[in-house]
Amino acid sequence: MAIPMRRTWVRLSAFASLVLLTLSVIGCTRTQSADQAIAKAYEAAGGTRQEVAKVAGTVTIDGQAPPDTGPFRTLIILYDPHKPESLKKAPIYAVCDEEGRFSFTTYSQGDGVPTGSYVALFAQLRMNTWGQMGYSPPDALKNEYNDPDRNEKIPEFRIDVAAPGKTDYQFDLQTAGKDGTSPGPGAITQIK
Repeated sequence: MAIPMRRTWVRLSAFASLVLLTLSVIGCTRTQSADQAIAKAYEAAGGTRQEVAKVAGTVTIDGQAPPDTGPFRTLIILYDPHKPESLKKAPIYAVCDEEGRFSFTTYSQGDGVPTGSYVALFAQLRMNTWGQMGYSPPDALKNEYNDPDRNEKIPEFRIDVAAPGKTDYQFDLQTAGKDGTSPGPGAITQIK
């Protein structure tokens, strides 16, 4: 009876050693930060990680936090005039919370956007139903602030993003007394 018990202890000891070795290897490999892991993934894929800078702040509408609009969300979209095609293919956008605060994310929560020059666009679009990503028309801001050609002419909507970034942007959109307009050809009316 002593022999089977000894085999059990040997097996348990070998198993415990294997578990400890595995855990120590996992622990050693997890010492890299999320940023390092992302950089390694880009390197493995043959790409490079772009430099990003923080872009965060608040959007108000007629001096107030965005009103509760049910399924609609207030969005801020950054348009890069040097890459106009990206606006329709993969727009860079952030969703404002109930107090109008926003923060852009590229690689990790709130890290910002690639450095460069942008035009800020704004829309209040309806969240798509469950199972579908994106936002749909109509724009509850009546297409007043979703057109890059129009917003590019407004100095406070042109922003230059450089490291380390800025976290106190403030945009106050005036809608009171405005009837709205038809969306221009480049206007953001939905995000897929």
